[in-house]
Amino acid sequence: MDNWHALTRVVLLLGAAAALGVLVRRFGQNPVVGYLLAGVLLGPTGFGFIGSGQHLRDVSEIGVALLLFSIGLEFSFARLREIGRVAVFGGLAQITVTLLVVAGILQVAGVPLAESAVVGAALAMSSTAVVLRVLMDNAELDSRHGRTAVGILLAQDVAVVPMLLATDALAEDLSGPQALSRFGLKLAGFAVAGGLMWVAMKFAAPALFARALRSGTRELPVLVAACASLGAAVGAHAVGLSPAIGAFGAGVVLAESPFATQIRADLTPLSAVFVATFFASIGAIVHLPGGMEAGSVLLAAAAVLFLKTVIAAVVVWAFQRSVRVALATGLALSQVGEFTFVLADNGNRRGLVSAADLEFLVAVSLITLIATPYMIGVAPRLSALLVRKVPARQRRGLEAKTKEKRWDRVIVVGYGPAGQRVVEALQSEGTPFLVLEFNPHTVSAFSASLPIELGDATQPEILHHVGVGQSRGVVITIPDPAAARVIIEQVGRIAPHVPVIARARYHQYAAMLKSAGAAETIDEEVIMGTEMARQVLRRLSAPAQPEPAA
Repeated sequence: MDNWHALTRVVLLLGAAAALGVLVRRFGQNPVVGYLLAGVLLGPTGFGFIGSGQHLRDVSEIGVALLLFSIGLEFSFARLREIGRVAVFGGLAQITVTLLVVAGILQVAGVPLAESAVVGAALAMSSTAVVLRVLMDNAELDSRHGRTAVGILLAQDVAVVPMLLATDALAEDLSGPQALSRFGLKLAGFAVAGGLMWVAMKFAAPALFARALRSGTRELPVLVAACASLGAAVGAHAVGLSPAIGAFGAGVVLAESPFATQIRADLTPLSAVFVATFFASIGAIVHLPGGMEAGSVLLAAAAVLFLKTVIAAVVVWAFQRSVRVALATGLALSQVGEFTFVLADNGNRRGLVSAADLEFLVAVSLITLIATPYMIGVAPRLSALLVRKVPARQRRGLEAKTKEKRWDRVIVVGYGPAGQRVVEALQSEGTPFLVLEFNPHTVSAFSASLPIELGDATQPEILHHVGVGQSRGVVITIPDPAAARVIIEQVGRIAPHVPVIARARYHQYAAMLKSAGAAETIDEEVIMGTEMARQVLRRLSAPAQPEPAA
C-alpha cells in the first residue's frame, strides 16, 4: 500500500511537471522552469500533496546520472578545438573568478568557508539546456557569441566532475593536507574505476550495442544503452564515488563510438522522466517567500544576473577583444543552471549547505531561469547601444550573414542500393550530403570514404543532431513505408521548409507518403512498369533472328 501511495505521488508530480512544462513553453520559457514550479506547487508551501519531496530524491538521482551521461556523449575534444581556446581557458577563468568572488562575498557576510565555496561553485554554473534552446530559437547558435557561450557551457559541464569530488573531500572536515590527500585518493580511485569502465565502454558496450541493433528488435538497443549508463553509475557508487561521475565517464568513452548519437536518442525518453522528477523534487523543497523575504530573493537574483554577466563578459573580452561578443555571451551565461542544483544538493546531502540556504538558492535560481530568454533576447540591441563604432549597416550585414549560414547539404536516409545511386548522383554534381544509416555494419564499412552516421531517422533527436533544419533536403531511400512516414512527419514538425523526397516501395503507399508531407514520392511500381514496357517494346520491335540451320 505504501509503495502504491508513493507511486501516486510520483504520478501527481510528473503530471504537474508535464502540464506546467507545456504551459511555460507557451510563454517562451524552458520546461525546466515548469518542472521546478510543479514541485513548488505540490510541495509543502503549495498544496502539500507530495510532502517535502525528500522521498523522491534518491529516485531522482537517476535523472542526474542520465543527464551527465548524455552530456558525456556530447563531449568532444575535437569540438573544443573548433571553438578555440576561449572554451577551455575562458571557461576555466569564468568558473574560477565567479567562485572566488561569490565565496568572498559570502565570507564577508559570515557564511562558513566550506559552504561559501560550494555555493560559489554552484553559482558559477549556467544552464546548458536553457541557453542552447534559446540560442536555437533565436537562430544565434552559429553566431560568434553563440559559439563562445557553447564552449564555456561545455567547460562548465566538464568542471562539474572535479567539483563534485572536491565537495565530497570538503565534507570530511579535514585539515588542508589531509583534505588534499583524501582528494588525491578519491582521484586515484576514480582513475582505477575509470580504467575498468573505459575497457567495458570501449569494447564490451559497443559490441553489445551493435549486436542489439542487428537483432532487429527495437527495445534491445534501448536496454543496452540504459544498462551502460546506469551500470556505470552503480559501479561508481560501489567504489565510493558519485554515481553521476560514473555516468559522465561512461558517456565520454562512448562518445568516441559510432553509436553515440543513437544511444543518446534511445535514452532521451527515459532521461526526460527522471530529469523531470529531479527538478520537480528540487522545487518541492522550496518555501515560497513572502514580504521582505520575497524582496531578498528578487534582489539576490538581480545581483546574480548582474555579477555573472559582468564576469563572463570581462573574461570573453580578454580573449576575443570584442565588446559586442563579450556582452552578448555574458548575458547568455547570466543565469544559474541544472548543475547548480546538482552541486548545491550534493553539498546539502554532505552537510555543507543548510536546508534554508538551499531553499533560498533554488528560489533565486527560478528567477534567473525565467529571466534568461529575455536576457539573451535583449543582447543584440544592448550591444548595439554600447558599440556605436560599428556602423548600423555593417552590423545588419554581419547579423544577416550569421543567420543565413547553413550546412546546405542533403540528408540521405538509408544506404542500400537505392541510397547508393542517390549518393552517386549527388557526388557527380558536387552536392554535399550526409548519409544516415541504421545498420552498424554499413556505417563501419563506408565511414572511411563517406560522410555517414549511425542513427534511427525516425527519432527527432537524431534529426536535430544532423541539422535537418539547416539542410537542403531529405531523401528517404529505405523501403519500409511506416518508417518513411514517421520520418516525413518528424521532418515536417522540425523543419517544415525542408523538402522531403521519399521512396514508395509499392504504388499503394505513394499517396500515403504524399499526404504525410513528402514533396515528391518515387513510385517503384510505376517506374518498374514503365521500364518493363520500354524493354518489352524494344525487344519485340527488334527484327527476328533466323533460326540456325540443322
